[in-house]
Amino acid sequence: MFFRFGAAVCLVVLIALAGTALEKHCLTLRRTISHQEYQKEVLLERLSELRLEAQRKGTPASLLTPLEEGTFSLERPEKPIRESFPRPPLLNWSQRPEE
Repeated sequence: MFFRFGAAVCLVVLIALAGTALEKHCLTLRRTISHQEYQKEVLLERLSELRLEAQRKGTPASLLTPLEEGTFSLERPEKPIRESFPRPPLLNWSQRPEE
């Protein structure tokens, strides 16, 4: 009789520990997802800032004044512009996706 009671208590404790471990794992995954969503929002905000800056610098008024003064040339650069700038950082995923 005592053996059955002890086995039942052990089974209940093991189920509780397994549930706790699963809950901890779920919380870790949620934290990771929240961090990735935050990084995505930061990158989207940066993208909008860079687009706004590009639009401001590309307005005709800001391009014509230096062109008329002679400080801005219309010649092609020797090296393509894209190669001279570093690539923007991608999302910093902390874990590789499951395949």
